[in-house]
Amino acid sequence: MALMHAAAGAVVYAGPLGERIAEEKTTTLVKVPGLHVFRLVLRAGEHLEEHRVPQALVIQCLEGEMAFEVHGKALRMTAGDLCHIPPNELHAVTATTAASALVMLHGERPHASAIDTEESSS
Repeated sequence: MALMHAAAGAVVYAGPLGERIAEEKTTTLVKVPGLHVFRLVLRAGEHLEEHRVPQALVIQCLEGEMAFEVHGKALRMTAGDLCHIPPNELHAVTATTAASALVMLHGERPHASAIDTEESSS
């Protein structure tokens, strides 16, 4: 079954989830050629292992606290913080508390990303 994403010109909510964070999961909001935007939802202590994506990546913490590991250091991110990394840069994420973030991948991707694989198996 194909996943539904926001249509061009549609307005979708991309802010903090608040108390609903416990029930939510990572969800793609926009997926068009050259742009993939998804809401990453992590439970406290959840960790995404070190990985790379072939696109430029921007991550903005919407709520909670997370450690975004890149360039050999752990960056503490809280609501409102934003970080960008170039294509193919190793990075990992660990949620210190329940957290959500807006992740934007920009550029063409030659292969499916880890997030695509997780979503297609849900």
